[in-house]
Amino acid sequence: MSFLDKKIKDNIAFFDDKPIPDGHKKRFLQRLDSVRFEESKTERWSGWFKIAAVILILISASIVLIKVPFSQLGSTMVKEVTNITFGSEIENVFAYYDALSQQKMEKIDALAPNPAEAERIKQIAQKKMQSLDANLAAIEKEYARFPDNERVKAALVNNKRKKNEVMDELLKQLDESNKMQTNVLPIPVPSTNQ
Repeated sequence: MSFLDKKIKDNIAFFDDKPIPDGHKKRFLQRLDSVRFEESKTERWSGWFKIAAVILILISASIVLIKVPFSQLGSTMVKEVTNITFGSEIENVFAYYDALSQQKMEKIDALAPNPAEAERIKQIAQKKMQSLDANLAAIEKEYARFPDNERVKAALVNNKRKKNEVMDELLKQLDESNKMQTNVLPIPVPSTNQ
């Protein structure tokens, strides 16, 4: 039983002291239907925006492919990709922290008050992760040059650890937000219908 359900059950006399006014249910259902109608309107528009975004991406991709010859496109991509092999110890550390970060990313769904908020928080987390990945790419280039350097290895591990700390901080903030919301009791508003 949740905290709010327990409070209502313990104070049932406070909540059930007046009968429900005539027509209350009908007015409530009308308001609910109008809210649903508004939600469906926004969903319809968001669908059109998604379609427009896909079309824009396809047009942009086709322009890039037309302007850049295929032979140059492939060689450009190959130059940017580097094949770095890490030792098994570093690979194990990477796998551990990546799995831990992924588990914490999935915890966001459980702690978020609704799916939209969960998605917003995940986007924030992904932006922070992308920033750390950019730093990781620079460290990996340094590792490719000096694979025996212990400081570079430590920097690789610290980068992965930092991702985990970012996720810990986001989950901590989300948990504190949930605790604050459950500790706030609604203030009864006097009824104007009498």
